[in-house]
Amino acid sequence: MNGKEIIVGNAGDSRCVLAKKGTAIDLSIDHKPELEEERERITAAGGYVEDNRVNGVLNLSRSLGDFEYKMNDKLKVEKQMVTCIPEVKIEKITPDVDFMVIACDGIWEVWDSQKVVEFIYSKL
Repeated sequence: MNGKEIIVGNAGDSRCVLAKKGTAIDLSIDHKPELEEERERITAAGGYVEDNRVNGVLNLSRSLGDFEYKMNDKLKVEKQMVTCIPEVKIEKITPDVDFMVIACDGIWEVWDSQKVVEFIYSKL
């Protein structure tokens, strides 16, 4: 955050959500293997998606660790089965922005973005 905008870089299953006049706005997506773009990269790198997991094991498709999925020395980092390259989104900070939530998948597996934002508003 620089006072004028929020810059979000996400590589994993955490999520950043902006609360704007009661509405949740996702500033990132959960990088899950079942997403088409993620699945395509995984399979192109020689992996597979089974039970929505990379090679039937890992339930996210981007991370900073998980090095065993990044060992193909013939592929660039962004082409590995699991990559650390983040998706980046920039959002302007306007007067109607109330707060931002950054949380791991444990929250998002239980509640969607809007429900989390509504819960926080109820506690303010």
